[in-house]
Amino acid sequence: MLFRSNDGVVNLFLNGGLQFSTIDEYRYHEALVPPAMTLAERHANVLILGGGDGLAVREVLRYTKVSRVTVVDLDPRITTLFKDNEALAELNDQAFSDSRVEIVNADAGNFLRAADTVYDVIIADLPDPRDVNLSKLYTRSFYAQATRRLAAGGVLVTQATSPYYAREAFWSIVETLESVTSPYRPDDTLTVIPYHAYVPTFGDWGFVLAAHRHVQWD
Repeated sequence: MLFRSNDGVVNLFLNGGLQFSTIDEYRYHEALVPPAMTLAERHANVLILGGGDGLAVREVLRYTKVSRVTVVDLDPRITTLFKDNEALAELNDQAFSDSRVEIVNADAGNFLRAADTVYDVIIADLPDPRDVNLSKLYTRSFYAQATRRLAAGGVLVTQATSPYYAREAFWSIVETLESVTSPYRPDDTLTVIPYHAYVPTFGDWGFVLAAHRHVQWD
């Protein structure tokens, strides 16, 4: 369901849950995308898992050296809506019409298992792990599949629910990523950095960044 208020603010709800509000979605997407793009050694080839609204793609395309963005979202109705609806496409700066962007409507886990491409940055903008099916997108096996598709100098980032309202879920995601062995360092696990940002419509919101190598967060 989409709601537009008299002052032009748009809110999107899916299955009863707020996905974003235009009043502050930039806070979420600026916390999700730029740290990973900045810390990766390269960001020519980017994979976005979820993100069917195109708002994360919008942030990725701000980087001039991006040559390809693959968006894997399960629901073609969402990606079509945010590509073809003029008002909604305006929110993502017509990101889905950019020639560098490819949309794949598929399950993220199935896509990773079949993929043979190596990505410089992987961004997981997926629904919260609120049931068994969605929790599969936050497991050790899922992250192992993702990091096998991540370049040696690449960075993976995932949204990780609220460290305030869902503290156990947030730290479970952190510890799960910390337990994943790097394919480039068989005797060592990923370098993992949890962080958070305040998004008024969501409250304090968490993110987790992971890499095969040490990254200088400062």
